[in-house]
Amino acid sequence: MEKSRRRRKQFIGVVTLEGSIMMGPSRQPPIDLPLPFLGGSTAGEATLVRLLRQAEEMDDMAALIFHVDSGGGSALASDLIGRQIERISQKKPVVVYMGNVAASGGYYVSAAAQHIMCQQGTITGSIGVISGRVSTKGLYEKLNVHQASLQRGARAGLYQDSAPLTDEERSIFWAGIVNNYEQFKQVVANGRQLPVEELDAICEGRVWTGRQAQAHQLVDSFGDFVDAVYKAGEMAGWKIDDGTALPVANLYPRDGRYILPRPFEAKETPPAPEDALLELGRMLFGETLPVLDGRPLYLMPFYLKF
Repeated sequence: MEKSRRRRKQFIGVVTLEGSIMMGPSRQPPIDLPLPFLGGSTAGEATLVRLLRQAEEMDDMAALIFHVDSGGGSALASDLIGRQIERISQKKPVVVYMGNVAASGGYYVSAAAQHIMCQQGTITGSIGVISGRVSTKGLYEKLNVHQASLQRGARAGLYQDSAPLTDEERSIFWAGIVNNYEQFKQVVANGRQLPVEELDAICEGRVWTGRQAQAHQLVDSFGDFVDAVYKAGEMAGWKIDDGTALPVANLYPRDGRYILPRPFEAKETPPAPEDALLELGRMLFGETLPVLDGRPLYLMPFYLKF
């Protein structure tokens, strides 16, 4: 006979950030492609910030579990989400539970939490900045296509692809990368209580496993989602025993029920090749890459081979 458990009025909230971090709303594509930063779902800043602001105002939420599974993305979107995590952590406990990957922007949004939990094989770190801008001038000349644009301001065309960067623009571009990197390090130093002048040795884009990250004080402990729930309850001041139920609520359910973070397993039925090509084309020439183009990114480095 199962022993009855005492119920609590408060609950532990769960917000999930999964996929590439971008400005705008989160999006779930019709198919998932096996591409590390182009394919799969996107974690939109507008969706995540709205959910986190709602969580901040919930008086009956005793603690928050922020489930992160992302290789990063937009620097601006990561900063806006990370600032909201910092606001919540000043009012109530925040436990970050890292999935398979929580690196670059995925680590940026996690740094302000009071406790970071991952698995020993979690890919994390990658504390650095990348940015780039292509020039299509030569391509259009070969196609005998002539571009024309109207600009107002000395550097209005800094992010346009119609011409290569000038020496002055290249200098400005580099200064922006350095400034964003210093900001990233400061966020890590504040969140992890580490001397900022000693961070280059574990930053500069280096990627770590969870076990290495703990040795570098980038994470606090190892565990699964259940361990994260118990840790959040403990930090909320709850007495954890077999006679007490720990209420957990997903703040972004898809069908009205509580859903655990999605199991990390391969799909049984891969997408058809023609569907994958259509989705890849939509991301390359639709809204995904234009959002990232030319702006500083907190994004893991990847090698793509076709």
